[in-house]
Amino acid sequence: MSESGQRSARKCISCGINISGTSAASFKCPECGSQIYRCSKCRKQSNLYECNDCGFTGP
Repeated sequence: MSESGQRSARKCISCGINISGTSAASFKCPECGSQIYRCSKCRKQSNLYECNDCGFTGP
């Protein structure tokens, strides 16, 4: 996937908003290593997320 395609695919895993150009977090899933993106609002509220690849759930 091209870099511009990856940017457009960056959505918060908790709420689904597009996080391009925001102060979002990007990290690897503790279970499978898949890339996870979370917006600052969901991080601040400790909203749960679930990895799309392995089903790992975290705060």
